Amino acid sequence: MTRPEKLSRMMVSRNAKTGVRVENSRVKKRIFNVTGRQLFLIVFMLFFLMGSGIGYVWSNFEKTQIGYDLSQLKKEEMRLKEINQKLRLELALLKSPHNLETKAVNNIGLRQPTPEQIVMLP
Repeated sequence: MTRPEKLSRMMVSRNAKTGVRVENSRVKKRIFNVTGRQLFLIVFMLFFLMGSGIGYVWSNFEKTQIGYDLSQLKKEEMRLKEINQKLRLELALLKSPHNLETKAVNNIGLRQPTPEQIVMLP
């Protein structure tokens, strides 16, 4: 570009009376016009909502876990009640006089006392 072309180009882009360069391009507007306080509130609300969501999911998870634990404990309770019932039945069988007499005669070799062996105390 030659000097006269530059001058004519510069003159076109300047105000003819004042010689001040005028730029008529539009100022780009920001897409989101958000102040610092608004940005803080948005971030705070996002954290609050995320915390609430995590709390909700955690409480449902805990509720499910407690349900599983409760069912396991109920199964354990039923098993222990069954064992307790069997042990009570076995205890009653072992305490019965007929069973004690049979074991004494068969295992230990005891027998009924003769009339001379019975002593009456005053």
